Amino acid sequence: MKPGRSVSEPVVSSIPADILGSDNPKDYSLTLAKGLAILELFSEDVKAVTLQGVADHLSTSRATARRLIMTLEIAGYVEKGRDGYTLSSKCLAISRAYLGINSVLSILGDMVRDLAARLECPCSLVSLDRSDVMFLCRDPSRRVYASRLALGDRLPAHASAGGKLLLANLADDALRAWFGTVTAAPLASRTIQSYPALLAEIRKIRKLGYAVTESELEEGVLSLAVPVRDNKGTTTMALITSSMTTRTSLAGLIEANLETMKAAAEDMSQAFGDFLRHNA
Repeated sequence: MKPGRSVSEPVVSSIPADILGSDNPKDYSLTLAKGLAILELFSEDVKAVTLQGVADHLSTSRATARRLIMTLEIAGYVEKGRDGYTLSSKCLAISRAYLGINSVLSILGDMVRDLAARLECPCSLVSLDRSDVMFLCRDPSRRVYASRLALGDRLPAHASAGGKLLLANLADDALRAWFGTVTAAPLASRTIQSYPALLAEIRKIRKLGYAVTESELEEGVLSLAVPVRDNKGTTTMALITSSMTTRTSLAGLIEANLETMKAAAEDMSQAFGDFLRHNA
């Protein structure tokens, strides 16, 4: 583990908090959920975990953490080393199947990087994952956010252009239900924090066909998102570009990039749709 980084610090997990925090989760295996949460602790910064770090992160006892870690070790997914427990090569068996099915992401990733070079702005491709958007492809050579984002990282959907664009696919009642499951924390001066405000924004996005943010996720960050569709015409991903208010205005970002973004998104939709049709 790199110095200064502890697994007891907040780490984004796709395991819902209501599962990890419940003693009797209905229709879920709490033990399995906690085991998966341990695997999600590993990242570029966190190379190894300790029993105490796992116990702190899961808010459980050291004895429980030990049983979970030992189960993963016996199953071959982690190995004990000098600094704690590390991931084993067996984890590749899980990712291999995913990468095989999702080899189209390699193609889309090349298209995202090409677009970023043409726009001279960071570009990303995201999907909706519960309360967040998850990065599927991105250009790693450019950044506007204070934190360094990588593939698989997540951002709150209600505060991101891509998230709002994908939420626009939901019917109003489904959107209200979704909003009831999230905490719309104030991340910057213009973060949307109420359902009426979100609904008004979503209805505007449905009319425009694209989404924008300005100082909603981070102060001074501008973003523009357009839809990427599957072979049935359903918006499943959002293509995003971003800039800073110190470089351009929101109107300037839209004027300079919207048409190019739409054309690139059409090409990505075609590639994605072809992949789905050929692998049906």
